[in-house]
Amino acid sequence: MARRSARFSAFLLLLLLALPAVALETKPLASHARDVWTTRNGLPHNQVNDITQSDEGYLWLATWEGLVRHNGQDFDLFGPHNVEAFTDQGIRAVSARQPGSLVVATSRGGVMLLREGRWSRVGVAQGLAQEETMRAELDRNGRLWVAHETQGLVRIDADGAVRRFTEADGLPSNQMFALHIDVDDVVWAGSSRGLVRIENDRVRTFDDADGMPSGAVYAILGARDGGLVIGTHRGVFRGRNAEFRPHEAGFPDDAVASLAFDPQGNLIVGTVNRGLFRATPQGLERFSRAGGLPNNRVPALFVDREGSIWVGTNAGLLRFADTPFGSYDTYQGLADNYVRALLQLPDGSILIGNSGGLDRWQDGRITPVTREPGGIGTEAVLSLAHGKAGEVWVGMYSRGLYRLRDGVVTEHLGEREGLSGLQVRAIHEADNGDLWIGTSTGLFRRRPGEPVRRFGEEEGLPSAFIVSLLQSRDGRLWVGTSNGLAVREGEGFRPIPVRSLFDAEDVFGLHEDAEGALWLATDRGLLRLKDGRLAGVGVRNGLPVATVFQVVEDGYGNLWLTSNRGVIRLQRQQVEQVLAGSLERLEALSFAEADGLASAQCNGGAGPAALRAFDGSLWVATARGVSVVQPDQLARYQRAPPPVILERLRVDGRERPPGERVVLAPGESRLDVEFASLSYRMPEQIRYRYRLLGFDDAWTDSGAVRLARFNRLPPGKYRFEVGAETRGSGTASEIVGFDLEVKPRFWQQPLFLVLSAILAALALYALYAMRVDALRAREQQLRRLVDERTQALVEKNLELERLAEQVRRQSSAYELQARTDALTGLPNRRHMEERLADAFAEACRDGKPLCLGLLDLDHFKTVNDSFSHAAGDRLLQEVAKVMVEVMGGEHPLARWGGEEFALLFVDATLEQATDTAERIRRRIEAIDTSDFAPGYRPSASIGLASRTGYTHHERMIYRADERLYAAKRGGRNRVES
Repeated sequence: MARRSARFSAFLLLLLLALPAVALETKPLASHARDVWTTRNGLPHNQVNDITQSDEGYLWLATWEGLVRHNGQDFDLFGPHNVEAFTDQGIRAVSARQPGSLVVATSRGGVMLLREGRWSRVGVAQGLAQEETMRAELDRNGRLWVAHETQGLVRIDADGAVRRFTEADGLPSNQMFALHIDVDDVVWAGSSRGLVRIENDRVRTFDDADGMPSGAVYAILGARDGGLVIGTHRGVFRGRNAEFRPHEAGFPDDAVASLAFDPQGNLIVGTVNRGLFRATPQGLERFSRAGGLPNNRVPALFVDREGSIWVGTNAGLLRFADTPFGSYDTYQGLADNYVRALLQLPDGSILIGNSGGLDRWQDGRITPVTREPGGIGTEAVLSLAHGKAGEVWVGMYSRGLYRLRDGVVTEHLGEREGLSGLQVRAIHEADNGDLWIGTSTGLFRRRPGEPVRRFGEEEGLPSAFIVSLLQSRDGRLWVGTSNGLAVREGEGFRPIPVRSLFDAEDVFGLHEDAEGALWLATDRGLLRLKDGRLAGVGVRNGLPVATVFQVVEDGYGNLWLTSNRGVIRLQRQQVEQVLAGSLERLEALSFAEADGLASAQCNGGAGPAALRAFDGSLWVATARGVSVVQPDQLARYQRAPPPVILERLRVDGRERPPGERVVLAPGESRLDVEFASLSYRMPEQIRYRYRLLGFDDAWTDSGAVRLARFNRLPPGKYRFEVGAETRGSGTASEIVGFDLEVKPRFWQQPLFLVLSAILAALALYALYAMRVDALRAREQQLRRLVDERTQALVEKNLELERLAEQVRRQSSAYELQARTDALTGLPNRRHMEERLADAFAEACRDGKPLCLGLLDLDHFKTVNDSFSHAAGDRLLQEVAKVMVEVMGGEHPLARWGGEEFALLFVDATLEQATDTAERIRRRIEAIDTSDFAPGYRPSASIGLASRTGYTHHERMIYRADERLYAAKRGGRNRVES
C-alpha cells in the first residue's frame, strides 16, 4: 500500500503543478457534470453518512448497510457477510487521515481498522466505553480517538493505554457528533451542547462568551489559514485563536451536517433541511433537490484528489465533476431545455432560442428576453439572425418571423405579409437589405419596396425544405436543403451535386473558413467545397457518426461538429490530409454526457445550433439545455490517468491477493486479473491495455474492459503488465504488473519428458524389429499372392471409390439440409446463430462494429388465412429474394423462423445498418403480390441492435428482439434501433 501511495501522490503533485491558472476560476455547481447513484446503481443503501479517499485512490462510503469501496465503476461492499472482524453493518463514519490506515466508526460494532490489507476490530474489550460510535480518527502518534454516541470520548494509545473523557472531565455533554484532529494534533469534538478542544488531556469548551452557540455541533473542518469552520444547529461559524463568529458568507441559520472546501478554496456546506450551499466570489450558491440533489439532507461532503465534489444525501450519492463542457438548463433559468438556436449579441450576451421561447445569457445569468402577450411569448423558437440595423430576427416553429429591438417586438411577418411558410428554420439579411427566410415550405425573400417572393424547386432549389443559409464573403448566397445544396445565380439557384459524394442529402449547416472554403455538415459526414471541387470526410475515414449538424471553427482552426451522439473535434491538419488522400483515417475526439454535455443529442435542422463566442468558447444547443466548452482548457482534462491498481486475482475462480509474484500450481489453468485506474472525473473515458510477456509481447487493447483472462497457459515464467490512458490525451499511466510462474505437472517436467522419450524410442525399436521379422517370414508368401490378387484389388478399389463418392455427395446434401431453409434457400437459424457467435467474438477482439437485425413480416397470418399457405410460402420466397438483392454477399442473412428473418451486419455501424434495413423495408413494401395475394400490401418491422456495451452475442439477440417489438408497438412497417 505504501508504494502505491507514493506513486499516486507523485502523480497528483504533477497534476496539480500542471493545472493552468484558469482552472482556479469558479464554475457554477449547476454547470458541472452530475451523476447520481442509488440502490438501483449498486449502493447497498441510499443514505451515505461519510466519504473519504484512501492512499491508493479508492473512495470509501459509509452507509447503513455496510462500508462501500468505489473505484469509479463498481461498488464493493464490506461488512459482516464477507469480513469476519465486522460485527455491525451500520457505518457512521470513515477516515483515511493517516497514510496506510482506514478507520471506520460503526453504529453498534465499535471501530474497524484496515492496515496493510488486514481488518481488525476495536471494541469494549479493547477499551471503548461502548460499542456505539459516531466518529473515529488516528492522530500522528498512532493513537485512536473515538467519539461515542452517549459515553463521551475515548483515546486508545498505541501501547493499549486507555483515556476516557466525559462530563466529569469537562465535556459539556457525553453525546458526541463530530471529531476533528488539526495539523498540530489538537483534538476538536462536537457534542450536543457545544464545541470541545483537547490538548495534552486538558479540556476546554466554547460557548456564547466565545462566539459559539451552546447547542449541537455536527461538523468541524480545518481551514487553510489554520482556523476552523464549525457546522452547528444554527448555521456555520468560523473560528481562529479561540474566537468564533458566524461565517461572513451569510449561510442560512439551519442545522449543518457536513463541510468541505472545493479545489478553489470555496466553502461548501451541507445542511439538514435546505440542501447544499457554496460561498464563491460571485456570492452564495445553492443547490437543492429542485436542481437535481437526491435529497436536501446532506450528511456527507468530500472533494477527491481530482477535484470532483461528492455529496452524500439521505436518498443517494451525487458527484459534481469538473468536465470540459459546462451546461445551462431550466435550473439556471431557461424557459425550456430543448434548445434550437444560439446567437451572440455585440455586448457579449447570448440569445438562446428554445421550445419555451427566447432567453438571454449574460455573465452567467439567464433571463427571459420577452414574454409579453402578443409577442414571442412561450412559443418555440427555431432560428435567430442579426439584422443590419442592430435588431434581431427570430424565426418561430409555427408563427413566422419576428423582429426584436431591445427585447421588444417591432415587426411580425406571417401569412398576411406574404410569408406562407410559418416554420422558419434559417434567416439571413443580406448586405443589400434583402431578407432571406428559409422555411419548411420554401425560401422567401423580402426586398424593400417589393412583395415577399417565394423560391422553390421550380427556381432550381433541390428541395423546398430549407435548413441553412450562408452568404459567403464574395456575396453569393448558399442554401442548404433537405435534398442538397444550391447557390444563388441571378433570380434562380444552381444545385450543387453533393449526392455525388457519400450520397449526401440533408445540408444541416454551412461554414466558410478564412480561405474561402465552404464546409457542409450533412447526413453523410463533413463535406468541403473548395475551388469548385467537393471532397469529404465520412465514417470510412474515422468520423464516429454519419450525420453531423453544425460546423464551428475554433481559434486554432480545428473543426467542431455537432451530432446526435455528441460533439466531435477534428484536428484541421488531419482533415486536410484525409481530403488530400495522404491519410486514410483521422483520429476524432468525441464528447458526450460524461464530458459534461447536457445531452449527447445535439440539435440541428435549424439554428445556428452552435457558435463560437467572442472569448473563444463554443456553445452547443442540445435536447437538454445549452452546453459550453473552452477549447483552451481541454488540455487539463486530457492528462494521464492515475496509476492502475491490481484489484483482484482469481485462479480457477478462487480469489487471491495481488502481489509482486504469483505462482500457479500444477493443474491450475485459468487466471483472471481485474484492474482499475482510480479516476473519478471521467472514468468512462479511460482505456486499458495489457500484455503477458513471455506468452505474447504485443499489447492487447481492452478498451474500457478492466479484466484480462488467460486460459491453459503452458508452464513457464511470465510477466503481466497493464497500463491505462485517457481517451484522446495521448499520454498513458505508469505501467504496473507482477511476475507469474506456471508450475508444470509431473509429466510436463524436463526429466520426465527425457525418460519418456527414451522409453518411447526403445519401444519403437522393439516393435520395429518384430515387424521386420514378420515381414521376412511372409515375404515369399506375399510374392506368390501378389500377381493373382492384383487384378482383384484394382477392381475392388474402383468399387470403393464409387461408394466413397456416393457417401460424400449424400453427406454434403445432409449438411446443406441441416443448415438451410428449404423454402427460401436461405441459411436457417442454427447457421445464423453460429455465424453471429463467431462474428461477435471477432468484432470484440478487433474492436470493430457489429449489428444484428430481426425482421418480421407484418400481418403475415392474414396471407395464410385469407389466401392460402401456398401464398404465404410465395411471399416468404419473394421477401428472401429482396433481402438477398439488397444485402448482396456483404452481410449474412437467414430465415429465423416462421415469418421472421435475421440480418447480420458485419463491420457496420448502427447508422449503416439502419440505412440498409430501411432499404430492405422499402423494397418489401414494393413487392407485387397481385398474382398470389391480391389486395395485400406487404410490410415489415425491423429491430436493430449494436454489440456496443454487450459481453455476449445473446444480449444482441435480446436487444434486437426488444427493438422489433418496439417497431410493432410503434405502428409496424418501421425500423427501430
